[in-house]
Amino acid sequence: MQQNKISQFPISSHLDEICKTLKDSSSHILILTAETAAGKSTVLPLALLEQFNGKMIMTEPRRLAVLGVANRLADLREEKCGEGQVGYKIHLENRVGKNTRLEVVTEGILVRQLQSDRALEDYNLVIIDEFHERSVNTDMAVVFLKEALQLRDDLYVIVMSATINTQKLQEYFSQTGSGSCDSASVPVLQIPGRQFPVTVAYQPDWSVEKAVCSEIEHGDGGNILVFLPGISDIKKAEGGVRSAIKDCIPAGNKELEVCILHSSVSLAEQKKVLAESDKQRIILSSAIAETSVTVPGVTCVIDCGLARVNRMNISTGMANLTTEVESEFSAEQRKGRAGRLKAGRCVRLWSEFDSRIKDFPPEILRADLTELVLECAERGVFTVDGIDWLDKPNDGAWKEAQKLLQWLGMLKEDGHITEKGRVSLSLGLHPRLAGIAIEGACSESSRLQ
Repeated sequence: MQQNKISQFPISSHLDEICKTLKDSSSHILILTAETAAGKSTVLPLALLEQFNGKMIMTEPRRLAVLGVANRLADLREEKCGEGQVGYKIHLENRVGKNTRLEVVTEGILVRQLQSDRALEDYNLVIIDEFHERSVNTDMAVVFLKEALQLRDDLYVIVMSATINTQKLQEYFSQTGSGSCDSASVPVLQIPGRQFPVTVAYQPDWSVEKAVCSEIEHGDGGNILVFLPGISDIKKAEGGVRSAIKDCIPAGNKELEVCILHSSVSLAEQKKVLAESDKQRIILSSAIAETSVTVPGVTCVIDCGLARVNRMNISTGMANLTTEVESEFSAEQRKGRAGRLKAGRCVRLWSEFDSRIKDFPPEILRADLTELVLECAERGVFTVDGIDWLDKPNDGAWKEAQKLLQWLGMLKEDGHITEKGRVSLSLGLHPRLAGIAIEGACSESSRLQ
C-alpha cells in the first residue's frame, strides 16, 4: 500500500480512533462527518479492511463515483480493480473477484442485496458514503439496514458525509420498538479536512465564455471546473467555450483542453476527465462533480447557479428533472471544489443579493415513489406506516404510486407484489418502462410461437 500517499490525508491520524469507536459502539453504528478532502472515501475504507474481518460494502450515489472511488482504492493498494481486495458493482457491470473483500456499489445495488438477503449475511461492514445526497435509494438502504442490524450482532454500519444532520440520525438509529431513544449508543465523530480558502467573486452580467476566458488569462493555470445544470446546457456551452478560448493566452502558454463530465457521456470519457493531465482543462460538468467525484487539478470553479432537480410530474406519472436555482448548500459544495489543492477562486454568475433556499428536501419527500412502493411490497410492506422511515413519505404520493402499480399489473388489490412486479424490479427500470419491456417481450414470444 502507498503509505506516503495515505499519510497526506487529514483522516489518516484519526484511523485508530474511528475503528475503536465503531467497535465499541453498542449500536454497531458510527456517524462520521469529515470535511472535504479529509480522505474519508479512500483512506478510511483501506484502514477498515485491516481492522475488520469479512467483506465490506460501500455505497456511492452515482456510477461515476463508484468507478472513481473503486479504482482509486485499488491504485492505493497497488492492485487492479476486481483482481485484488477491491472491486465494484454497478448496473450491468460487475468487477468483483474471488479475492474481493471491499465492494464499492451504487445505493440501488445495496437495496437489491438487502432484498435478497435481509440480514446481509455476506458482509460484516457497510459504509454509506455521501449520505447528504439522500436519494430514494439512500433512504431505502438505511431503512433496510436498520432492520438487518436487529437480525445480527456482528454487522457494523458507518454513515458518513461532509455534512450530516447528526442529531436526527442518532435519534433514528437509537430508536427502539418501544419508542425509547438512547442517542449515546450511536457515536458521532467529526474529522477536520484540508480545505484551503476560496475567494468568491459575483459576476451576474458575465457569460460562461467570458468567465472562462478571464480565468485562463488571469488565473494560476490550474484546471477550471464549470458547473452547468444539464447535458443540453453543457453541449451548448461547449461550442461557445471552444470558440472563445481560441484567442485566450493561458498562463505559462499551457495547451488548453475542453472536457465534459456528465453521466450520459461514455465511461471511457469520464475516466479520462478524472485522470491527471499536463494540459490546462476546462471541465464543463453537471452537479455530479459537487461531492461524489474529485476532478484533479482544479483551482477555479465557475458556477452558473442552476441545478437539475428530480421532481414528480403528475401528468406523466414519472419523475422529471427540472432546472431550478441551486440551493445555498450546493453553492457551498461547488465552491469547495476549488480549494482542495491550494487557495482557489470561485466565480458565481449571479448577484450576491439573489435569494435562494438553504437546501432542497430529501428526494423521498418530493420525487416519484413508484419504485419505492414496489420495493416495499417485495419486502412485505403494504402501507406507508408499515416501516420505520427516517423521513416518512407523503401518504397521498404513496397511494397514487400503489394505484399506478396495480394498473400496471405489478401489485394486487391488497398491495401484494405480483410476478410481473418482481420481474420489473430485476430489470432495474422504472416500472412504467419495465412494463413496456415485459409486454414487448411477451408479444414477441407469442409471435414466434
